[in-house]
Amino acid sequence: MAPLAGYRVLDLTDERGLAAGRLLADLGADVVLVEPPGGSPARRFPPLVDGAGSAYWEAFAAGRRGVVADPDTPQGRDLVRELALRSDVLLTTSPPAELRRRGLDAETLLAARPGLVHVHLSAFGADGPKAGYRDSDLVVWAASGPLDPHRDEDRPPVRISSSQAFLHAGADAAAAALLALRHRAGTGRGQAVEVSAQTSLGLATIGVCLSHAAGDDSVSMWQSSSTRRLDLSGSGSATSPRRKKWACRDGMVEMHLGMGPATGRFANALVGWLHSSGVLDDEAAALDWREIPRLMSDGVIDDDDVEKVRAAVAAGLATRTKAEIAAAAVTHRVLAAGIHDLTDIAASPQLQARGFWVELGSGERRIRLPGPFAALGEDAFTHLRPAPTCGEHTGAVREEWRADPAANRSAGPAPRTTPRQDPWSAVAPAGAPADGGPLAGLRVLDLSWVVAGPMIGRALADCGATVVRVESGGRIETARAMGPYYGGREGVERSVVYGNCNAGKLGISLDLGTAEAREIVRELAAQADVVIESFSPGTLDRWGLGPDTLRAANPALVVLSTSIAGQTGPLSRTAGYGNIGASLAGYVHLTGWPDLPPLGPFGPYTDFVAPRISLVALLAVLDERARTGRGRYIDVSQVEAGVWFLSAELVAHDRTGEVPGRRGNRDPGMAPHGVYPCLPEDGERRYVAVAVRDDAEWASLVALLDRPDLTDPGLRTLPARLSRHDELDVALSAWTCARTAAEAERALQEAGVAAHVSASSRDLAHDPQLAHLGHHVRLPHPELGEVVVEGPRWRFSSCPAGVRRAAPVLGQDTDTVLGTLLGYPPERIAALHDAGVLR
Repeated sequence: MAPLAGYRVLDLTDERGLAAGRLLADLGADVVLVEPPGGSPARRFPPLVDGAGSAYWEAFAAGRRGVVADPDTPQGRDLVRELALRSDVLLTTSPPAELRRRGLDAETLLAARPGLVHVHLSAFGADGPKAGYRDSDLVVWAASGPLDPHRDEDRPPVRISSSQAFLHAGADAAAAALLALRHRAGTGRGQAVEVSAQTSLGLATIGVCLSHAAGDDSVSMWQSSSTRRLDLSGSGSATSPRRKKWACRDGMVEMHLGMGPATGRFANALVGWLHSSGVLDDEAAALDWREIPRLMSDGVIDDDDVEKVRAAVAAGLATRTKAEIAAAAVTHRVLAAGIHDLTDIAASPQLQARGFWVELGSGERRIRLPGPFAALGEDAFTHLRPAPTCGEHTGAVREEWRADPAANRSAGPAPRTTPRQDPWSAVAPAGAPADGGPLAGLRVLDLSWVVAGPMIGRALADCGATVVRVESGGRIETARAMGPYYGGREGVERSVVYGNCNAGKLGISLDLGTAEAREIVRELAAQADVVIESFSPGTLDRWGLGPDTLRAANPALVVLSTSIAGQTGPLSRTAGYGNIGASLAGYVHLTGWPDLPPLGPFGPYTDFVAPRISLVALLAVLDERARTGRGRYIDVSQVEAGVWFLSAELVAHDRTGEVPGRRGNRDPGMAPHGVYPCLPEDGERRYVAVAVRDDAEWASLVALLDRPDLTDPGLRTLPARLSRHDELDVALSAWTCARTAAEAERALQEAGVAAHVSASSRDLAHDPQLAHLGHHVRLPHPELGEVVVEGPRWRFSSCPAGVRRAAPVLGQDTDTVLGTLLGYPPERIAALHDAGVLR
């Protein structure tokens, strides 16, 4: 049976929440989607395919059954309420007032069924100053911070040409449901859970959303593509996206020419490869990219020296194909990848080898779409059916759910030991969550680094798990060298990225190059419930720490590996960060302007997708483990996680063969739709995002602009406005240019038009909605006095999540963990320090 088999989920969401139900259905839950008689608005959400309707609906409504009921009639309301009271989980995106009017709010339903998990997903939250804001993908992207860095030359910030915001939030909603079910398993109580897309998307700024609050205003949220700036962190995250694009013989590749200890070795591999084939001379090949930051600091070389090598590398790559560069990425460990479009993805030998595609239905209802979003084993996923036709399963669901009213399956007993009996709980950081949280008693060994892996452990720690993070002082974790920095000053304990990804964890320092350190890992894994790792495929096996070895000693252990392309397949050894994942998953190709080369998303984009997908898979496996005692190995590919978020575009491509490109800020379902200039503030260009979602909002916008010429009947329909979009952009820009971004946002929202400032870090630090939700959390720090991090991405009514302490300084808890968890006497710990094992 799939991990979630036996759970019932009632899905009342529109297009904003479909991904949550799809994730739960794929893992085995019986998910029933309720639509009004005219069908869900998601059936009309782009991309649209002539004669086949919405590819978005087909992609994200797949796997579940469909019921028709009108909740505004007594009969329909009674049916929906009856199904809700026979469910384990209810998912909704309706406004709170509408839920109360229909008797479907959490308070009413929980009074009648205390075991229900009621998950509400919204753009800004169910309450607070922006709870009633009109929203769209673009507006939420702007409000959360990831839009503002996406700039190309002097053009406005630009979004990814695919609706992404509510896919991130939808994955968080699925995780929230599983967290609440785990809490119910131990207490018997259901609860209400709130997920805000605005808070969810802070992760997609790689910590830059916190830079102003952290006291680092030197970090720009964006850089002109023409700006030459050397990013000495080695991660490439602060490098202009355009400087990571290189022409090759048959297209373009994504590659950050890294420097410093973390990524300089990959640049050395590239230079060595090109030198061996006669492209680079001996002088260029002799430059050690690991040492460039020091050499520049000492004045031995300067920016011009680096640019000469860049020019030679560009000439060398221009003579090679994407396939040749992809082969070099595997054989020579070069951080480079072809910039893939949907044609490349659909034909990918790596995705094919890993069984990523599934086909559902037959005839006109046949659909090919991304399937398993993580490799869990052949029995883990259920892909049963295409998206339902309107009301297809109404009779069957009513009959089945009435015949078997029990819907309160326990995920298993409460944690196996009480905190007093468990040494892991004895060393757990004190503080919130007050009752231990839904994951109290869970023991996690975190061997991951940078962002994608650590954010999984961070989410577990927020919910009460005891997470022991392993790193090495001999090879400083890349995230510790990434800005912004607390107080605006560099230092291994000052990185906001590291602080945000590792808050709430215990920290130990080990040199895993030593046999003694690897034995410590084995001993900790023997006690753990979960191990998270993000080493290159094969590394742990070479150290004798592979999943099979660890699970042989601890059969209940769950091991989660996250990597760029996964642990198997012809490209499994592809190295890189999330910018490489974004290129292989199609996002670089889809971000930018149609008349310019691809810009690519700000930061390592798949580093923001994979942790959410990973968390859902992990929580489902933990639910199964509580009943069966069986652990699993979870293999998450960042590329596959990213491609899963492009399911709608891939379904449309499969139907039509068309390859979508960059649209700037245009949207096929809304007009006008874009990011418009406003009055400068403090010398900075400012913008406001605007999305006119329907004809009524267009009428409201025309009245606000006071432009009688725009009352032309020819502009009253979407197709007409799309055909005259350039003209509308000029009119709207003339109005926004006369106002500050905040004034424009306020006036547009008051008029009933979806809009939001393209938020900078300063805006986010003072955002009233984030303040209302308490999303920026200040914590005491042993060296810095105080730091700020993002709060959890969920609000639970019965088991509050919370950040228990600041991220550990290097090796902060080494002696405590070894002494308390492993029982090492002080003299043994001292000997390990002296031998350099603990560093």
